[in-house]
Amino acid sequence: MDTGVLFYKIFEKKVVAADYIEWAFCMLQNGRSTTSLNVLVSLRKPLNIFEVEDYFNKAIKELNIARPTYVESARYYVRYLLREIVEDSTKAMHNAYDIYNITREHSLEEEHERWYEISEMIDDMLYGDNKNNIMRTDLIEVIVLEAERQLKTTHF
Repeated sequence: MDTGVLFYKIFEKKVVAADYIEWAFCMLQNGRSTTSLNVLVSLRKPLNIFEVEDYFNKAIKELNIARPTYVESARYYVRYLLREIVEDSTKAMHNAYDIYNITREHSLEEEHERWYEISEMIDDMLYGDNKNNIMRTDLIEVIVLEAERQLKTTHF
C-alpha cells in the first residue's frame, strides 16, 4: 500500500490494523527496511491497533517519511483509484463515485467538474430515466478513458 493512500485512510478514520501491515510489506518489497518495519510485518492476528500504530509511527520516523497533508493524501488516493480503474474496469463505477466525492470534499476543482458529469451519468443510468440510453459498457469505457487521461495529464 502506498504511503499516501495509507495516510488518506488514517485521515478519513477508515484505517484498520491490517492496512499498516500491508504498507510495511510494500515498504520492504521496495527495498526499505527498519527494525520497526520488520516488527510490523511479523505481527499476527489478533492485531492490537495501538501496538500496530506505535510501530508504524516509529517506522515513519526511522524512514524519515514526511506526513502528507490531508489534501495531499486525498490526491494520492485519487491517483490510486484512477490506477485501479485502468487496471480493473469492474471497479470503474464504484471508484468514479469515490473520486467525485473526494474531489468535491477537498475542493480539487481542476477535476471535480468531469467527475460530477460522470457521476450524473451513472445516476441517470442506474436510477433515472436514462434518456440518453447509456449502456453500462459504454459508461465504463468513458470512465476508463477519463482515468487514463487524468493519469497522463494531471498532478494527482
